[in-house]
Amino acid sequence: MTNQDLSQSEEERNANNFSILIVDDTIYNIQLLSLMLIRQGYEVKQAANGLQALDIAHQELPDIILLDIRMPDMNGYEVCTKLKANPATKDIPIIFISSIEEPSEKVEAFSVGGVDYISKPFQLIEVLARIETHLRLCSLQKRLQVQNEQLQIAASLLTRSLQQERELSQMKSDFISVVSHEFRTPLTTIQSASELLEYYEWSKEEQVEQLHQIQTEVKHMTSLMEDVLFLSRANANKSKINLTKFDLINFCSQLLRQMQRTFARNYTVHSSVKAVLESISLENIHLQNNLPNVIVKMDEKLLRQILTNLITNAIKYSPQNSMISFGLTIDRESATFSISDRGIGIPEEDLGKLFSAFHRGKNVGILPGTGLGLSIVKNCVDIHNGSISVESHLNVGTKFIVVLPICDDSNSRSL
Repeated sequence: MTNQDLSQSEEERNANNFSILIVDDTIYNIQLLSLMLIRQGYEVKQAANGLQALDIAHQELPDIILLDIRMPDMNGYEVCTKLKANPATKDIPIIFISSIEEPSEKVEAFSVGGVDYISKPFQLIEVLARIETHLRLCSLQKRLQVQNEQLQIAASLLTRSLQQERELSQMKSDFISVVSHEFRTPLTTIQSASELLEYYEWSKEEQVEQLHQIQTEVKHMTSLMEDVLFLSRANANKSKINLTKFDLINFCSQLLRQMQRTFARNYTVHSSVKAVLESISLENIHLQNNLPNVIVKMDEKLLRQILTNLITNAIKYSPQNSMISFGLTIDRESATFSISDRGIGIPEEDLGKLFSAFHRGKNVGILPGTGLGLSIVKNCVDIHNGSISVESHLNVGTKFIVVLPICDDSNSRSL
């Protein structure tokens, strides 16, 4: 096979990939063009008027259209205008074929969206050359469009990567600042207490008091490191959910009693439960009362992290002697927890960064904190495939709502 034969075979294979719609009210012209194009390997569709052309173009989307101008009912300009107005057909190249030689008519053909103009009587070789040229141009244009979209995606990914890098850098800076500050105070306390124990005479009670102070500060530092390590594992996607079966109401009851004992002198934690099950219908019941068991399958450790952080925050940012409300609603699909306070609230401009690590509201003042609690809560909720939302008003209070699924990975709904 010669190089010329190979070239012709290549063109035929390429031609087989394209379809051409011929629109002309003269049957002879349609037959002549169709025969030539079919021999070249093109798929040919035919339309004898404008309405038929629009119908075929909308349904089958040809790669190129050969369009006569002088047709009854709807001329070629009108057909072209309608095709260009439709998003589905606007990119199809349209070549006008007409016996009209007036320059104004040719200008009109291009102004309505035509890409070329062939005068009748036409030469078949010229028609074929024009078709191949515009198909090639259209193909190149589509390829450039795809490449442009890929470049835009790459640019977007690069921008996002740079933004993440800046956020990571800022997070590292915040981490060093917060951790150094949070560690400096307990370390100073530990050093002072240890020096006092070493160089001064203390009674037994005083020694125990100093030792308790050291233990408290060590627990604080340990808790901070555990928070940082948890966030590090979560950001590295190394945190895994550990589903176990337990009594959710008993779990919440014990947790609330523990929180109540810790803050009993200054705060009141009010709690209620509402279960919507086949055999349970309870509302506004204190968790301390006798309630039926509600066995769920959840990650107990993640749930403890979520509730402890939210209740602690509610207490921390509320005035003394105020009420903290805890609500629990259970149905067959999920458990919904609500924690409300009557505290300082969250500024609107801080809500967008509320769950970012080390971020603290502008109105917290000198209240202690690392800005890690809500970030940990959000990670725990995400790991559990749940959701969290917040409603807050300055100097009125804040309400967090957490919804967690109570089923296992097999999507069974059993309580």
